[in-house]
Amino acid sequence: MMLKLSKLTLIMAVMGTAGCSTINYGADEKTTLFSEPKIGNEVEVFVGDYMINQGRSVTKEYLILKTPVDGFSYDIPTGSYSRIGEFKGNPYFSIISTDGATISYAAGLIDPPKAIHTKKAGEVCITSVSYQSAACYDAMYEIKEKTMSDKQSFQQTLIYNGSVGSKINISYREFSDGMARNAFTNNVEYDMEKSEIINYKGAQIEVIDYDNTSIKYKVIKHFRNDISF
Repeated sequence: MMLKLSKLTLIMAVMGTAGCSTINYGADEKTTLFSEPKIGNEVEVFVGDYMINQGRSVTKEYLILKTPVDGFSYDIPTGSYSRIGEFKGNPYFSIISTDGATISYAAGLIDPPKAIHTKKAGEVCITSVSYQSAACYDAMYEIKEKTMSDKQSFQQTLIYNGSVGSKINISYREFSDGMARNAFTNNVEYDMEKSEIINYKGAQIEVIDYDNTSIKYKVIKHFRNDISF
């Protein structure tokens, strides 16, 4: 009983030393629509690779934690945590990494985490849901911009599946919220003796050479010239 009371007392003492804060939400980010590869370029891909890939990428600031933090009150896994705002010039970051890892804590004894923030080099702090700066820990990290595909975007792809004789097989896939849309997944076959041009959902590809392991081609036209989200 004494041990439990001592632990709770220490946690409350740590929380009591910090002041309140309010996060000013919003972080600068750059959104780019991409269409790969470029029209007219000769490209070679292998079975399972994208022949055409259209979607959206987002560039913004991340806190990249290089080693895990094993704190008394909070444990923070390694990973990249996107910036969500700032307060008094200090950046604040999400509690969920780009890989889906999240902060663990002593549930029932302390407030859940709301954000990660930094005050000085070599240290990361946890802001709780009550907007208290709840705990700070020594940590190895860096803050830098990263460009990542946006999982909330709509994405279209063509994938090379190989060939049998003069016939090549290609898969079409659509992704939304990072998940394949089953209703918009299809395998199609083209006979190269009839035409060296592939047409699918507005995309046009000129096939230069192929075998059962790879294909060389040029994109004449992407699925669409302008992607809207």
